[in-house]
Amino acid sequence: MERFSGTYQLLSVCLLGMALAGPAAASVTFVVEAPAGTPAGSTLWLSGDLPALGNWNGAGLALQARADGRHVGTLELPVGTAFQFKVTRGSWDTVEKVAGGAERANRQGTVQGAADTMAVVVEAWRDQTESKPARTPSRTGDIRDHVAFPSKHVLARDVWVWLPPGYDKATKQRYPVVYFHDGQNVFDGATSFLPGLEWGADETADRLIREKRIAPCIVVAIANTSQRREDYTYETDARYGGGKSTAYMRFLTEELVPFIDSSYRTVKSPGARTVIGSSLGGLISLDLGLLHPDVFGRVGSVSPAVWWSGNAIVKRVAEQGKKPLRVWVDIGTAESTPTADGHREWLEGADALTAALEKAGWQRGKDLRYEVVEGAKHNEPAWAARLDRILEFLQK
Repeated sequence: MERFSGTYQLLSVCLLGMALAGPAAASVTFVVEAPAGTPAGSTLWLSGDLPALGNWNGAGLALQARADGRHVGTLELPVGTAFQFKVTRGSWDTVEKVAGGAERANRQGTVQGAADTMAVVVEAWRDQTESKPARTPSRTGDIRDHVAFPSKHVLARDVWVWLPPGYDKATKQRYPVVYFHDGQNVFDGATSFLPGLEWGADETADRLIREKRIAPCIVVAIANTSQRREDYTYETDARYGGGKSTAYMRFLTEELVPFIDSSYRTVKSPGARTVIGSSLGGLISLDLGLLHPDVFGRVGSVSPAVWWSGNAIVKRVAEQGKKPLRVWVDIGTAESTPTADGHREWLEGADALTAALEKAGWQRGKDLRYEVVEGAKHNEPAWAARLDRILEFLQK
């Protein structure tokens, strides 16, 4: 009886340990067959609604070409994870289509067992089945272009500067400056990552200024490049690389900000400089405030990718401690698909970041604002819809 009791206790401990460990991980192998006419040497990607699939960034998981012409990739995911994806050749301009060019619905899958295989047949590619529609410019107001702005530290990139109403006439007035990352998406649907989907920062700033809800300000949109992950992340992530944002921060603090201050009538103080970004841009925005509070005194960390490199940004807040920053953090409830055990990585990450800021000394309602936006997705229209609240809080 004692031996049975001991065995029972051991079994109970094992079962409890398994329960606490959460769902088992499984290897999911994707085998993709490309259509005839696929450009030789093309890398195929899976882009979907998980971080490992790039969170719909147009790339995500790179596939390896096999000798038989198929393309293969493997992910480790918890059993029960549901996900959606499409196949691309690296961007939405080259996403898969149904034969004849019709739109393909998102492919769906659920991790069933320890070793799943998903066979996918691509029928056609967007760039080979439809003509690329002309994009209609949508920027408004007085916007100055600085094409291929040079740098000693990072790749050259375009910079756009929006000037507030009456800037040319009020020759003695100086203005605070709001800096945005991913600048292609800030003013103009013709340059945005997804056609027509932009922040509308020019229209929103103009409206808020005319309604006297914020003081007149200058808005600077800084384009990203092919080195976006490197520029926007301080640490290397084991899955995605990156980790070279020190160079990008030097570009801003040593080159771009001094140029803007010397070329336009700005208020030259940290309290008059705001930096805003979304996703990985939300990380670099907060890092700029934490590591360069002498340059940037106001931070908009919009839909931040807190999960990057094991929630490293949360640890850095604790390490750096309280800084003289006014900080906005937000997240949408529809920004990621819940895992099998109910975890919502993006939402939980934003919660953890906000908790770390509060523990370090920031106070909600005073120098910290945190919004969980019901139903909001991870895209420009969602961010545009709350930009007025972001600017009003940060420009106080």
